[in-house]
Amino acid sequence: MVVTILFSEHQAKVRVAAHEQLIGDDLVESVDRMLDSVSARRRHQLAALAGQPCSRVGASLADLETYLRYVRAVALVSGDRLYCSSALGAIDVPLSDYPLSPGSGDSIGLLAQTRYQPGVPVLVIFNRTALGTGVLSIVEGDYLTDALAHGVRYGAQTASISMRDTGRIDARGIFRPASAPLAAYTTRVASRKWPFAILVSSSGGFISGMHWKYRTAALAVGLLLDGLIAATYLLTFAPRRLMLNAVRQALRRNEFHVAYQPIIETASRALDGVEALLRWDHPKWGAISPASFMGEVESSEMLGPVTQFVMRTAVAEMAQRPPAIPLRIAVNVAPGDLQRKGFVAQVKALTAQLPVGVTLVLELTERFLLVESVHTAAIFNALKATGVRFAIDDFGTEHNNLDLLGRFQFDYVKIDRQFVNQVDTGGIEIIRAIVSVAKHYGLQIIAEGVETESQHAALLAAGVPFAQGYLYQRPVTAERLVQWRQEATTS
Repeated sequence: MVVTILFSEHQAKVRVAAHEQLIGDDLVESVDRMLDSVSARRRHQLAALAGQPCSRVGASLADLETYLRYVRAVALVSGDRLYCSSALGAIDVPLSDYPLSPGSGDSIGLLAQTRYQPGVPVLVIFNRTALGTGVLSIVEGDYLTDALAHGVRYGAQTASISMRDTGRIDARGIFRPASAPLAAYTTRVASRKWPFAILVSSSGGFISGMHWKYRTAALAVGLLLDGLIAATYLLTFAPRRLMLNAVRQALRRNEFHVAYQPIIETASRALDGVEALLRWDHPKWGAISPASFMGEVESSEMLGPVTQFVMRTAVAEMAQRPPAIPLRIAVNVAPGDLQRKGFVAQVKALTAQLPVGVTLVLELTERFLLVESVHTAAIFNALKATGVRFAIDDFGTEHNNLDLLGRFQFDYVKIDRQFVNQVDTGGIEIIRAIVSVAKHYGLQIIAEGVETESQHAALLAAGVPFAQGYLYQRPVTAERLVQWRQEATTS
């Protein structure tokens, strides 16, 4: 609840800032259009008059001014003085009376008033037409305040147009010098075309409304999340307990069995080993995928009995069927297995039951090896001394940390099926790179998930010596493995 309330306060501030930004963008666009219009209309005709005597061009200047929107008057400049006005005729006013902010093109400035109309703010635009001549346009401040008033109507407390070094005019038409404080404004949006910015601050009512809106929503969401968390807490543990209890009962009722997927030599397609895979045939639900229950098992006390069942069953079934005995039997072990007390002793006892020439291979994922490197290294050393071999499974899919191959005494690297699948689409270079790395460390390569003859051919050409997948044989029982090997031998 506290988190949702704090988040709501943050979101309210974000919403207010976004609203002010939107108002500022809209006002900048409006003022940009106004200045573009004043600067562009009749520009060349006015430029042609600059520098000529006022007695000759005064009438033309007054006529041209009538075509200019937003403009109160236009004055011609020669040197540093205004000498001819569309409204007053001949004049003599220093250009320095009109402070300007330089821009990429025309210069602009804000004035609190002019000498001819005191108390009325204006905006001036100066176009330097040639060396020593120019045109000065005077824009009524009312046009600016009308544009700024739109921002106030859309939720702004106040809005102002500000020009560096010259001052600012707010939505009420009040001019303030550039040195005046800006505490009332929270958002500044600068024009990309002209040297001015729009200053915006939201009204108290709008800010209060946003905070109440998001606080109310946060309260509702917080109550809902609290309820969902409580319900999830209650519902999560009940299915987990039921699942683990079902696994415990399955072990007692002999519902589990082990299937074996052959690992073949790619050159001869002869059987070289098997990977032992756990399978569950539930009397009511039928075949249950390991993916649906092993996640819970690996984080529970049932991990030890399940892993021990797979290893014990695989060793026993292979030892009872001499025609099916491969050179090695691979078994997956989970992170929790290597942390279990007595794991090393259990593995040693099983390896002692293996027939001569048969090796037990433990497959581990690189993700766990990165976390438990010291403990894992000790287990490696203890088990490798008894003849156990190790394979790094799914190599490259997690962190692709090559340092693992140097820190741990692996015997095999298993290339994940996602890389094998890319072989048909030109991804063989990845396989070659893994083969090169493995050879550098003196490791054997096993490719998983081979399903097509083209994948087999590509792996063979890339120097992959061993592979497994549906192309050769799906996981089968020990009995079927004997038949498959006999059929492969006689064919």
